[in-house]
Amino acid sequence: MDDEKLGVKPEILFRIYGQIEAQAKDSAPVQVRNELRISQDARIKTRFYIAVSDRMAQYLITAVQKQTSGDAIGLKSYFYKLQEQLMGQMFAGAKDTINISLR
Repeated sequence: MDDEKLGVKPEILFRIYGQIEAQAKDSAPVQVRNELRISQDARIKTRFYIAVSDRMAQYLITAVQKQTSGDAIGLKSYFYKLQEQLMGQMFAGAKDTINISLR
């Protein structure tokens, strides 16, 4: 999804992703906190990359769910899509790391 469809500026998405990352890491045990990385594409500012371990994914999903409780409809659907992708990859099989690119 891009910011024109959402009506959201890349700076706002960057802030929201920062809040999600901080909340996920705060709720996770110390030994798995470094198993989550969220980064913004340097050229396409509305594209974000998420690398998360299976052990850390549950904390990321919880943080995304908390974030969507207060968001506008467009953002809710964006983050529901993120949740679906995370859960789909979690249950897909033998990977230790989940990599997602959202745009």
